[in-house]
Amino acid sequence: MKTYDFDQRIEEIQLALAHEFDSPRRPAVSFLDTGDALVLNITWVIESHPDTTLDKRCAATLRATREQFERYAKHDTAQRREIQQRIGARVRSCFEASRQSQPESNECAIELVLDDEIFNAESDSHYRPTLS
Repeated sequence: MKTYDFDQRIEEIQLALAHEFDSPRRPAVSFLDTGDALVLNITWVIESHPDTTLDKRCAATLRATREQFERYAKHDTAQRREIQQRIGARVRSCFEASRQSQPESNECAIELVLDDEIFNAESDSHYRPTLS
């Protein structure tokens, strides 16, 4: 049986998400474990000012189940990297779609519930990529 550090696996996803968006300031990531549900939050700056209180930030909140993250954690390094890229692509796609639908809006936040399929590695026999 493979052993793994669950917190380290969560941090892998957080770091991958932190690099997903260009930001003049360091993105902030946080994680909330409510038992069966896990919530990842990332915020990044899209418009920076000398006074950081005036920075315009965007945020993405991702929700998943503990079982999904445990399944992710058990994959090997290459499979986890693939899943990280898939999560990042999903977040970016949803963010860009939200910005296109409301280009003049000051709203800059998205919320996603990650489905089971995103946590499957391509080598899993039941993996079927979804278009979004």
